[in-house]
Amino acid sequence: MLTNLHVQNLAIIDEIDIQFKEGLTVITGETGAGKSLIIDAINLLIGAKASPSLVRAGATKATIEGVFDNLNESIIELFNEFDIEDTTELILRRDIYATGKSTFRVNGITLTATQIEKICDNLVDIQVQHDTLRLFNPKNYLSFIDDDKVFILLDDYKIKYDAYLKLHNEYFELLNNKDESDKNIDFIKFQLDEINKANLVLGEEEQLLDELKILNNFENIYQYLQNIKSLINDNNISDDLYEISDYLKKLKMISPQYLEHQQEIENAYYAVDELNSFIKSELSSLEFDEYRLNEINDRIDIISRLKRKYKTDVQGLIDLKEELKKSIDSVDNFDFFEKELNIKLKKAYEELVEAAKSLTKQRKINAENLKSHILATLKDLLLDKVKLEFVFNDVLYDDYLSAKVFHKNGVDSCDILISFNPGESLKPLSKTASGGEMSRVMLALKTHLFVNRKLSLVIFDEIDTGMSGIVAEGVAKKLKEMSKNMQVFSITHLPIVASVANDHLYVKKEVSNDVTSTNVLVLNDDQRIDVLAEMISPSDTSGKAKEVAKLMIEKNL
Repeated sequence: MLTNLHVQNLAIIDEIDIQFKEGLTVITGETGAGKSLIIDAINLLIGAKASPSLVRAGATKATIEGVFDNLNESIIELFNEFDIEDTTELILRRDIYATGKSTFRVNGITLTATQIEKICDNLVDIQVQHDTLRLFNPKNYLSFIDDDKVFILLDDYKIKYDAYLKLHNEYFELLNNKDESDKNIDFIKFQLDEINKANLVLGEEEQLLDELKILNNFENIYQYLQNIKSLINDNNISDDLYEISDYLKKLKMISPQYLEHQQEIENAYYAVDELNSFIKSELSSLEFDEYRLNEINDRIDIISRLKRKYKTDVQGLIDLKEELKKSIDSVDNFDFFEKELNIKLKKAYEELVEAAKSLTKQRKINAENLKSHILATLKDLLLDKVKLEFVFNDVLYDDYLSAKVFHKNGVDSCDILISFNPGESLKPLSKTASGGEMSRVMLALKTHLFVNRKLSLVIFDEIDTGMSGIVAEGVAKKLKEMSKNMQVFSITHLPIVASVANDHLYVKKEVSNDVTSTNVLVLNDDQRIDVLAEMISPSDTSGKAKEVAKLMIEKNL
């Protein structure tokens, strides 16, 4: 739940700090006072797009910070994924700069907007005015009914879907390759023959270049070896080192401090002696082979020509050779490969169809359950004559060679049809309901969706607009019922809704020195009675509105 909200320099908000409680919190106030601005601030905090124009005039940035506790397991898992220290509290902060820059931080760690969206999707849901257009889009309907059972089936479906697509692509690639290969078989065979004759070996080119370098530098190598031999022998280096080592042996008998130096000189003596033997051996075996030089150059020319011609390296040429072999093989043995792949494809199709049908069956079961819940809730909201149907698309599984009926998330699409009055035919929900009816359907739907998602906070912005009397009372009861499982905020103009709240915030606009600011008051019991009385009858002077307000609050204590 959201325990604290701090907002600074956002639009007409100078600075506010609000402490929130559990249960249902209502937000009231005069039109234009900034009630929706509080909701906007929370919406910006959880990732809504921000405009630099939201920064209060004269300020360099707007800051919004919210503190949440009682976090669900999904959010704790995301903490681990994003390297945020494990904690029971989430401190979410957003800075919106006048320059257009915007930053998010969670518990002091900077995150991207995408990461914030993942966290807050498990934290808060905000229903703003006209949100029904988004909610009642047929593209979103499957998300209403998909649950853990569906997700398990969907995982199995996706495995079979990927397997089928792979074989489907291979099959049609085989057919296409045969057509192409039939046309170009002579040219393909020529290419394969050309590459085969080269007898390419991975790593051979590098070895040839190393050997070529030695042959091209034969004279230098010979001269350098002769110079080393002369320096060793003409200067008696080995004899001198041996004599020095002998003196040091005698010195170490007198004092052990000479031991280390004696060992180093002795090692040097053996190293020089070994080098001298190596040089002599190299010189005796060194021979310039002009035939080998020409042979290497010819071989490198062959490899280089093929690399240039086919625009690839040796590994690419070796891979191309295998591809050419397959192309020829696919022509020569097409009937065998086609039959074998056809059998595999047909089996993968049958398995995929079975998985798709299981997925559809579970979705239809879930849709019926959701339908029952929605109708029961709508009855509480005085829409007891409603007829509702989740209608799924018909899928024809008649062609194992066609993948068009399958999609990543199944084969299903769904529409919601509704009738609000007896005698009316069922029509698409998005084209049927009036504003008040739509709000009640949305409330009924979200009542059940929110429980499954285990959200910390649900916010309604004037969901009761256009309602009155017993309908408004039904909405008030439903909001109160929801608040037993989660924290609920509701902006309202209806006293019946405000009266059932656990907490009542009053938003007012003040002007000082020609500067407008929004302030938020947490009302005590007496203040709640005054505000409710004004909502019931703004011009009442008899005191009866106050009496009614008091009775309404007492009734809901």
